[in-house]
Amino acid sequence: MSRAKDQTITETERALLATLMLRPGDCHKVDMRAEYFLTENHADIYTAIATLSSASRPADPVSVADYFEREGRNAMASLVYDIGNSGLLTPVPQAFAFRVMAAWRARKAREIGMTLVESTDDKAVDAAIANLMNLHAVEQNHEWDAKQAATAAFQALSVIHEAGGKLPGVTTGLSQVDVKLGGLHKGDMIVVGGRAAMGKTAFLMGMARAAAHAGNPVGIISGEQPVEQVTLRNFSAESRIDAMKFRNAGFDEAEWGKLFGAVETTSILPMWFLDRSAPTLAEVVRVARRWKHKHGIKALYVDYLQRIGGEGERKHEQVGFVAKGLKNLARDLDIPVVVLAQVSRAVEGRASQKPRMGDLSDSSEIEKEADQILMLFRPGYYDDAKPQDVAEIIVEKNRHGPTGTVDVSWHGGTMTFGDYTDLGWDQSA
Repeated sequence: MSRAKDQTITETERALLATLMLRPGDCHKVDMRAEYFLTENHADIYTAIATLSSASRPADPVSVADYFEREGRNAMASLVYDIGNSGLLTPVPQAFAFRVMAAWRARKAREIGMTLVESTDDKAVDAAIANLMNLHAVEQNHEWDAKQAATAAFQALSVIHEAGGKLPGVTTGLSQVDVKLGGLHKGDMIVVGGRAAMGKTAFLMGMARAAAHAGNPVGIISGEQPVEQVTLRNFSAESRIDAMKFRNAGFDEAEWGKLFGAVETTSILPMWFLDRSAPTLAEVVRVARRWKHKHGIKALYVDYLQRIGGEGERKHEQVGFVAKGLKNLARDLDIPVVVLAQVSRAVEGRASQKPRMGDLSDSSEIEKEADQILMLFRPGYYDDAKPQDVAEIIVEKNRHGPTGTVDVSWHGGTMTFGDYTDLGWDQSA
């Protein structure tokens, strides 16, 4: 950045700081962070203004100067008086704040570019893309004092109260599971495990559809099935036509009408797919970041964890690498990431085939990184004498609440799950 541009930004920062001190009513209009400022002194002054304001104390030049004098920083106090007496005020602090932030982004982008030019690491391009996307992502504060943390937590509680107790998280589409989990929380990694044929993919897609129907844009990483098959599953679920009929398109006239309606409904859902048989973690992260930036996805669904390529010589090291990466992705994008995971076949040889958390294949790191772990189990699959239309969602780990089992309904014809109260619905309707 040229000296002239630096001077312009410096003057813009001084005018913004003077306005915040002399017109405190404008403070709430500005969304800023100290790191955006070009000079460290300006960053410190902004931090002092924000600290005093958050404590409901005056943040005028005298009060801010006194703040620094108490710390023995008399030179900073003199600078505060100089800025306050400069007469540099702006009637549009939001615009000035945007200029300061834009200049910061430009500086950071140049730093990222220089790092890329100087790097010899093959992963530098992916890292540079991720860092550049982060510059335009929603900014998050990572440092809090106790008062700020308490205020943020109380505000979150107030949002729930004002919504009449409605869950703030992304819905799973199953009301009792939502109650148990509190919905799918931002920044969480939710692992869904189960043996083959339990309906893991159906469960995952049901959650994704429910979120999309609720107006939440979602991303789906389909490493297990091609997108055509996944979409045909959606057609079956939406139309309530037996999935077997989609093999030969043997629909009667009434079913064709339902199918056309399902196609129309499905085609407008805010869903994006990555159809790759064995994507790498780097590819998943790159695509998810792009979806977040371009489409504003509110949740990511991954089928499945052990199919994603990770680093390490042994399988458990690769799985651990992927688990950590997906958890970091959830935090970075501030969205829930729901990922399917395989369960060891050793379950089949036990007296009870009901899976537990420790049955997850290469489970050690998965257990550590996951915020919630659900196990999918259909007793009727192993015992013909038991109901075939009942499934169990076993909550093995839950950082937000209790564990336990939730009974849900299983509709085998359409491979969909529903609330337990939906048992007995007319599949021919």
